[in-house]
Amino acid sequence: MSARATHWDPIQGEISVETPDVSDIRTGVVLPAPVRRFLPIGAILALLWTMVQAIWTDAFPFVPVAVTTVMFALFFLAGELENRDGRQTKRRVEFARRKGWSYTGKFMERMRQLGTVMTSDGADRRTHLVKSERALAVEQRVPELTKLQVGSFVGAQFDGEFWGTSSEDGLPFWLAIRVMEMEAGLAANPVLRRDASGGIGGFGFFYSLLGAYRIGRSIGTRAVIRPESLFNKGLLDRDIKTGTVAFNEAFHVSGTGTADPELTVLRVLTPATQAVLLDLRERYHTVGFVVDDDVLFFMAQDKLVGANAHPDRVDVLFAGVLTDFEKAKFALKDSVE
Repeated sequence: MSARATHWDPIQGEISVETPDVSDIRTGVVLPAPVRRFLPIGAILALLWTMVQAIWTDAFPFVPVAVTTVMFALFFLAGELENRDGRQTKRRVEFARRKGWSYTGKFMERMRQLGTVMTSDGADRRTHLVKSERALAVEQRVPELTKLQVGSFVGAQFDGEFWGTSSEDGLPFWLAIRVMEMEAGLAANPVLRRDASGGIGGFGFFYSLLGAYRIGRSIGTRAVIRPESLFNKGLLDRDIKTGTVAFNEAFHVSGTGTADPELTVLRVLTPATQAVLLDLRERYHTVGFVVDDDVLFFMAQDKLVGANAHPDRVDVLFAGVLTDFEKAKFALKDSVE
């Protein structure tokens, strides 16, 4: 059965959420990673073979067309057998219910919008997918974490949200997530074939997690702590500096909202808080934070590859991420007590 509950929400203050009923969703099967990896690549190679044969020979490319047809048929059949979206929704809902949380992907669903497209024949009216109002509101709330930033975040789109309360202090939290398959087998940089959990391989999942915790104490400023980039080096390196060299090299820090934002930010970025944030960066690679008065936003983008590239592994990751990033909330809370 579906269940509706009202939660604190960092985007609009309060929100009513209906966790969907997943009793009728077909579980599907989990195909081995080599199969999931080979089918799309095989279909593309077969299509390229067909195109080359059509260009370089006068005869109709019967064999390449047949192979291409079979490969695409297997690709779509595999998708039907897996029922990936349905199985993902089922896993997330069951995970939320075990924790006593709420979950829905409804607010992040893209919408069809009618627009004008210029073609060689003139203006043409067509429908295209656009982000939902909810997704746009999330981006506007924390653009420092959700927009594309060269050398750090790759932009973020989400397909599901969780709401719940901390088991440590009872304060509310919110989490938005998206997981996508990735292929990095031919990547020149070996870092792309290794995750923070020890997995090694060229195929896996790339995930984006954007969360928010109520701190329970007013910080009195808006502090942005995001990955340092090449565009903030040398003469352009003008952000707030702490007394920790490693922290200054890892993060770009700025503050607004008070007469002396630097003093306010340095007051909350105690050595203990910096140590927690550096540890999170070590564990999750690309992380960033926005402290907006009594709310801590965090973003983590990383991958799961090799033996960790399994859908169920992502579910296990959720609980660990929330526990780890809550340490940052407690560190900030301690700094203003």
